[in-house]
Amino acid sequence: MNNSNISLDLCVHDKDFLFEFKRIVEGWILSFICILGIIGNILTCVILFNFRMRKSSTNLYLLALSFINIIVLISFILCHGLRSILYNYCTYSFYELFYIRIFLYIYPIHITSMLTSIYLTAAVAIDRFFIICLPFQISRYRTQQYSIYVIISVCLFSILYCLPFWFEFTHEEEKIESSKSNVTYLTLVLSNFGKKPLFRLLMRKYFYIIFVFLLPLIILIFCKTCIIRRLMAIHKTRRLLGAQHRSNNAITLLLLSIVAIFLFTQFPYFLFNILYALNGPQYMETSNARLYLSVNNVLCVINASSVFLLYSFFGQKFRHILRAVFHYKRTTSDSGHSKRLHTKD
Repeated sequence: MNNSNISLDLCVHDKDFLFEFKRIVEGWILSFICILGIIGNILTCVILFNFRMRKSSTNLYLLALSFINIIVLISFILCHGLRSILYNYCTYSFYELFYIRIFLYIYPIHITSMLTSIYLTAAVAIDRFFIICLPFQISRYRTQQYSIYVIISVCLFSILYCLPFWFEFTHEEEKIESSKSNVTYLTLVLSNFGKKPLFRLLMRKYFYIIFVFLLPLIILIFCKTCIIRRLMAIHKTRRLLGAQHRSNNAITLLLLSIVAIFLFTQFPYFLFNILYALNGPQYMETSNARLYLSVNNVLCVINASSVFLLYSFFGQKFRHILRAVFHYKRTTSDSGHSKRLHTKD
C-alpha cells in the first residue's frame, strides 16, 4: 500500500498515539538532548577559542562547526521541541500561534545552519585527509587564514543556496467560527513561489540530491576510507610514532568518530528528504512520515551535540585546557572569597 494514501484523520486513536509519541520523543527527549548539546558546544567553543587550540586548522573548523551546531540546536528546540511539548491538535495553544509567526524566519535559518554544519563536517574531513594522506603537498595551505577563508566560503554558499527557502511558505488567515464568536488565526501554507513546479523540482529534488546528499556523502566516505587505509598502512609497517604523531592520531580518531556519527545519524534524514522530494508535500500527511521524521530529528540533535563528548574523550590537550579553565575560575573565586574574609578581619 502507498503510504501517501494513509491519512492522519483515519481515527482519533492514531492521532492520540502520534501526538503523544511526538510529545515524548520529539518534545522532551529532543529538547533535553538539545540543552545538553548547547552547553557542550558552548564549552567546546570556549576551549577551542584558546590561543593554544586556534593554531590547528582542524580546530578552527571544529570551532566553527560547534558554533553552527549551537544555532542548529536552538532552531530544533524552537521548531520541534517546544512545539511538540505544547502542541494541542484540538485547540490553538499560545506557542502554536507564536510558532506560526516565527516559522517564516526560523525555518530558513534552520535549513541554512544545517547545510553549513554538513559542509563544515566535510571541511574537517578534507583537512584531516590532507594532513594524513598528503602532508607535504598542501602544507602551505594549512594556515589559519586559509581555514578562515574556507569557513567563510562554506557559510556564503549555504546562505546563497538556502535563499529560495525564505520564500517557500507564507501566512494565510483562517476563520474559526463558533457559537460565541468568530476568531481569525494565521496558518502556514506554501506560497505561490513555493508551489511552483520549478522550485520543487530543483530545490527539493535535484539540487538537494546533488548538493546536500551526494556531494557531502561522497566527500566524507572518500576521506574516511583514505584515512583508514593510510593508518592501516602505518600500523602495518610497524613504525613507532612519537608524541606528535600520537597527538595527530588522537585527533584523527576524533575526526573519524565525528564522521561515523554524522553518517549514522544523518543518512536516515537524507533518505527522508529524498522521499519527501519524490512524493511532494502530501508525504507529510502520513502518520509513518511524521513518526519517521521525529526519530530523524532526534538523531540530528545527537549528531549536533556529540563534538564536545568526542573531543573530551580523544583530545588530551582539550581536556587539559578544560581542566585549566575550570581550575582558574575556581581558584579566582576562592581567592576573591579569601580576600573578602581577610578584609572583614
